Amino acid sequence: MNDLKKCVRVLVVEDSQLESQIMIRLLSSDPGIRIIGTAANGAEGVRLAIALRPDLITMDLDMPVMGGLDAIEVIMRECPIPILVLTSRTDAQFAYEAISRGALEVMEKPSFAGVDGSRFIHKIKLLARVQVIRHIKGKTRTGPGKAEETGRGIKFASCRQMVAIASSLGGPQALGKILSRLPADFPVPIVVAQHIATGFVKGFADWLNQKTLLEVQVAASGVVPKPGEVLIAPPEYNMRLTKTGKIELLPIVLHQIYQPSCDTLLCSVAQVYDRAAIGIILTGMGDDGVKGMAKIKAAGGITIAQEKQSCSVYNMSRLVVESGTADYVLTAENIAEKLIRVAQ
Repeated sequence: MNDLKKCVRVLVVEDSQLESQIMIRLLSSDPGIRIIGTAANGAEGVRLAIALRPDLITMDLDMPVMGGLDAIEVIMRECPIPILVLTSRTDAQFAYEAISRGALEVMEKPSFAGVDGSRFIHKIKLLARVQVIRHIKGKTRTGPGKAEETGRGIKFASCRQMVAIASSLGGPQALGKILSRLPADFPVPIVVAQHIATGFVKGFADWLNQKTLLEVQVAASGVVPKPGEVLIAPPEYNMRLTKTGKIELLPIVLHQIYQPSCDTLLCSVAQVYDRAAIGIILTGMGDDGVKGMAKIKAAGGITIAQEKQSCSVYNMSRLVVESGTADYVLTAENIAEKLIRVAQ
């Protein structure tokens, strides 16, 4: 009985019987996970989520009766539960819309291959521990219209500042809120290290491009960040800024837990931009980025941490706040307003 109580209770929502069986077999191979139900469509998934209250839900998006996006919205409004969206890389842009509805993470559908199964099981156990917050329809979505309104009539001078953002679990939603509120003529380049599954960064950048007036791109070596541009670090590399202000992509370090490294990016921005650095740390598990924020603070730059209530996972930003490193502790929406004020 005690062992069962320790098990992660999972609800599988997937309309493909074959793919459902793959997930069930992979998860059932671990004694710390128990499948408590399966659903073949979103409507059935909602009903079982409310009745069974699982620790975590795996969710397909393209389903009959009720699609995954609508199901996520209802679940996160009625009975908030950690949701892992499972999809193909070709559906990545669509999958990140699920993040704005309250899903925690996006991951490629698993196979029977051992490496996929191991990563899948680890992700399930990690996400099941997250205390998610309720999402009320109409209050969690943002779009370019908000950014256009915020920036109307504002003209900025050129400058030598740099905004560096560290983000992890729950971060895509926070990034969407921040970027959607920045005007097209925002004068400072933005570089982002977001912990993300391999293969999904292009879809993530495309999704963000629909929410902001800025230009969002996947970063490449040798590129110099420009005002009005957001560069996302690819998860296959660690990203840093060189002394000449160019992007450099470095190999992932052996046994590196978080990819890409937030600390690598933030530390390099502190070194290169000194007092002109603006560091932001968002929601996430672990401590990646905490060291980098301290470096920016020590260099005399501006440091901003996302406040507790708006974080999906209050740990990365919490460590920065508790260390006294954060100059400002703000909601995602207010972070955008602060950036507009401090950008020069």
